[in-house]
Amino acid sequence: GRRTALKLVEKGHSVKVFDSDEEALEQLDREIEAFHGDVRNSDDLEQAMTDFEVEVLVNSAGYQKQGAVEDMDIETFRKHIETNYLGTVNAIKNAMPSIRRSNGRVVNISSIAGKTGAPFLSAYCGSKHAVEGFSDSLRMELKDSETDVVIVEPGPIRTGFNEQGREHLRNFVPSSRFSNWYSKKLDSPVDGVETEKAASKVMKAVEAEKPKTRYTVTKEAFFARKFKRFFPDRWWDRIILSRE
Repeated sequence: GRRTALKLVEKGHSVKVFDSDEEALEQLDREIEAFHGDVRNSDDLEQAMTDFEVEVLVNSAGYQKQGAVEDMDIETFRKHIETNYLGTVNAIKNAMPSIRRSNGRVVNISSIAGKTGAPFLSAYCGSKHAVEGFSDSLRMELKDSETDVVIVEPGPIRTGFNEQGREHLRNFVPSSRFSNWYSKKLDSPVDGVETEKAASKVMKAVEAEKPKTRYTVTKEAFFARKFKRFFPDRWWDRIILSRE
């Protein structure tokens, strides 16, 4: 998100950033106007959007905690839905009047996890599947307008996001039946592409005259989407489990 905001400023766009992380907001360039708040809170969003028109809304708020279904409590699942899915819906509903007036665009940062599944990422995958279905539905609802709805599906990106989600596994190592897997996961490096590549793909989604409905960032994400479309689910299961 931060790299995308900087690239937008470099291209001459007026950029506003809304984030719950005050420390991250303080690190932004002076050219970027920052608003502190929570995407789950409509009042925060409404207050932030009071004094300007939104032409392009990029929804990139994200939350991820890893763990098996039987290890994580229901509140962890709820926070994934409230942040990743309902936070996206909330931001769009608050911004839609001005987006419609400006014939603008909605860009939702989903994930290839919204098209596939992965062990110990059930809460995250579930929330991103919701974003995918919602985005497709909204795009069809707005077909007769000038408003585009675009999805960006990254694979792993080197932002620290996956590392933070993985740290949650430490809570379960002492007692979980998956403790051996958790320990192995915690000791292995996190793969991913540089943020510049992801930001460049988001820029295409923002600036393209006739944007695609979806953009994938990594080759792995592109392969996963195509594979899931044409091959049996159990083949995909074997590929994923062989890498764990």
